[in-house]
Amino acid sequence: MKVLSIVGARPQFIKAAVVSSQLMAKGINEVILHTGQHFDDNMSQIFFSEMDIPEPRYNLEIHGLSHGAMTGKMLEGIETAILNEKPDMLLVYGDTNSTIAGALAAQKLHVAVAHVEAGLRSFNMKMPEEVNRILTDRISNLLFCPTDTAVENLKREGFDNFPCAVYKTGDVMQDAALYFGSISSSKSDIINRLEIRQSFVLATVHRQENTDDPQRLTQIINALNLINREQRVIVPLHPRTAKFIKELKLDVNFTVIPPVGYFDMVELLKNCSLVLTDSGGVQKEAFFFHKCCVTLRRETEWTELVKGGFNMLGSSDSEFILIAYNEMINHNPDFNVDLYGKGKASERIAEILLKWKG
Repeated sequence: MKVLSIVGARPQFIKAAVVSSQLMAKGINEVILHTGQHFDDNMSQIFFSEMDIPEPRYNLEIHGLSHGAMTGKMLEGIETAILNEKPDMLLVYGDTNSTIAGALAAQKLHVAVAHVEAGLRSFNMKMPEEVNRILTDRISNLLFCPTDTAVENLKREGFDNFPCAVYKTGDVMQDAALYFGSISSSKSDIINRLEIRQSFVLATVHRQENTDDPQRLTQIINALNLINREQRVIVPLHPRTAKFIKELKLDVNFTVIPPVGYFDMVELLKNCSLVLTDSGGVQKEAFFFHKCCVTLRRETEWTELVKGGFNMLGSSDSEFILIAYNEMINHNPDFNVDLYGKGKASERIAEILLKWKG
C-alpha cells in the first residue's frame, strides 16, 4: 500500500512523526509532501531533524500568501504529486490550509482521503480552521476521531448516511507526548539556557482571530504583562504575532523567545506552572503533561478538557484572562483519566489503513 501524507504546520510534523513510524512498522510505503506553510527552520526543519521524520519527497515552499492564494497553489502542487506518485490513500492532519488542499486535490483525482483528527468542532465559522475541518471531514473516506465527542459531532451531522468510515482511534498527539516526553530532558537544555530557577507560566499566541485583531491582541498582551508581575511569563513568539506586536507598538514586559523545537516545548510544558494558549494542540499537550490551561479564545474544540476542569476559557479579554488565571493557577484536577487513547492512536490508524480495501 502507498500513502501520500500531507504536512505543512508544526502540529502536523509532530503527528506525522509517530504515525510515520507505525506506517513503516506495518510495511506501508509512505511519501511525505511538505506544503511549506511553516517554512523557517524553527517552525519547520527543526522538527524533521529532531524527530526522525522521513525527509519530504516534495516541498512546495508555499507560505506568506492570502488564504485563497495559498490554498490554490497548494492544490496545484499536491495534484501534481498525486499524479506522479499514484497513491492508494492520501493522509491529512488537522485543520490547516494544507489539510483542505490535500483533501480536495485527492478527491478530484478519485484518490481516497484519510483525515486524522476528524470530527473536531469549535462551532465558530469565523475561524478558517473550522471551515477547513468541516469540508475535509465531508470529503474524507476514513475519519480518524480522537475522542467520543468528535464521533458524536459527526453523527449529529449525518455522517452515518455518507459513504465513509468513522473510527475512534484516540489522539496521536498523546502518542507523541508519551514517547518524546520520556526522552526530552536528554534532547533539550532550554531550562538551563533560559536560566529558569523559579516557577513560570508558558504562553503561546498565534491564532489569526487574535493576532489580526488589534483590540484582542492588545488585551492578551496586557494580561500577560500583568501576570508577569506575579510570575514570570515565557512566550515562544510566532513570527506573525511578533510582526503585529511591533506594528501596534505594544509594550511587552514578559520573556519573549523565538519559536522552539518540540523537545524544547515539551521541557517548557513539563516545568511550567500553567499554560495560556490559543492553540488547539498546546491545550492537549498541557493535559498530557499534567498542567492546567487557560485558553485565549471563547471556545475550544477540546470540550472534554473544559468539562473535566483541566482547561478554562479565558476569551481574549484581559479581565477574563486574569480571572481564569487566578482560578487555574492553584487548581489540581485528577489527570489520571483516559481521554485520548493512552498512546495507541498511531498504531490503530496504521492497522486500519493496512486493512482498508477501498
